[in-house]
Order: sequence, then structure tokens, then C-alpha cells
Amino acid sequence: MAKKAKPKSDKAKAAMANRGTFDSKHTDYDKPIHYKVAAAVEPFTFASAAASKVWGDTLVNCVPPAYALRYRELKGELDAAMVADDYTLCAQLATSLIKALKVMNVKARQDGHEPPKVDGHIAEFKGKTYCFLASGDLAAVRRKYPTWAVYHISEVCAVMSVRTDEMVAAVTKEFAGARIIDVRAFDDEINFEPNGE
Repeated sequence: MAKKAKPKSDKAKAAMANRGTFDSKHTDYDKPIHYKVAAAVEPFTFASAAASKVWGDTLVNCVPPAYALRYRELKGELDAAMVADDYTLCAQLATSLIKALKVMNVKARQDGHEPPKVDGHIAEFKGKTYCFLASGDLAAVRRKYPTWAVYHISEVCAVMSVRTDEMVAAVTKEFAGARIIDVRAFDDEINFEPNGE
């Protein structure tokens, strides 16, 4: 004798009715990025990250205004092409942006500008520049680069140890190549220690 199935809950019925659709509440885009768009933009993403590791967000401020304007125009056009799923245009714009980064790097150095020098690591994440200092004057770096989020590496370790140590350890034990790509905290209590300023 076959078992009679339990009646479906309203939540289950709603999930079935909405399958195959995309909920955009967790992204800035209305729909997922098409795989061809992602493939077209990926080389620029890597080039931009590499430039950020060297220059932080200072490169566009070290070149003539026309260079900076054109770079920002290209980035805006790329954003629009991504939203429009125009992967052919995305590939063209990504290529132009990679060239622009190279040209700006050369021009900035020719004009006597040097990349920021910090004993640490500079990275760009979700449009923001982060600097993780291994040593040096934290306050001085924060004053010199006010648009950066600057942390001493020990601060990063303190946050990581409280928020993710057990979870990350369990994940990386099973998947050695796993990386954290986003964190959503629900308890925002973080203790800070004043350093006499």
C-alpha cells in the first residue's frame, strides 16, 4: 500500500511556484550575470586587482585628468554593457580598460609618481580599497589615505578568530581551496581598544 503524501505547506508551494526565477535582493543586478559576460570581464577583473595591489585607489589621481576621465568613462560603459548582457561589448571594453591600466601606470611613473609604500598588503574588494599593515604607523597611513580601510593584520586576525575560525576551519578541512567571498554578520558587536589618540 502506497503512503499518502503530506499536503504541501504554503512555503513549499511558493517555492515550487517560484523555481527557476531569480531573487535579486542579494545583488545590485536585476538578474545573474551571463556566463559569457563574466568570461569577457574576468581578465579586466584580474588586471584591476593587480593594479590595486600596487597603487590602491591612487592611480587615477596620479595621471592627467583626461586619462582619469576616459578610464572612468570606460568603467561606466562596462557596467552598462554587463547589465545589458552585451558580452561582445564587454570584451572590447575590458580589453580597453586593461590597456588603460597599463598606460596609466607608465604615465604616472613618468610624471614622477610612485605607488604607495606600506609594509603590508593592499587589496580592492567590492569597490573599496583595503590595506592590511604588517608594521608601521596605522594612524599615519589612515590619515594619508583617507579613502582606504586600513587595519593592522592583528586586527584582522582578531575579527576572523571571533567570527569565522571554527566555520572556516571545518570548510577548509574538506575543501582546501575554499575562499571567503562574502560575510553577512547579524551580531555587529565589535570591541575596539583605544591606542591613546
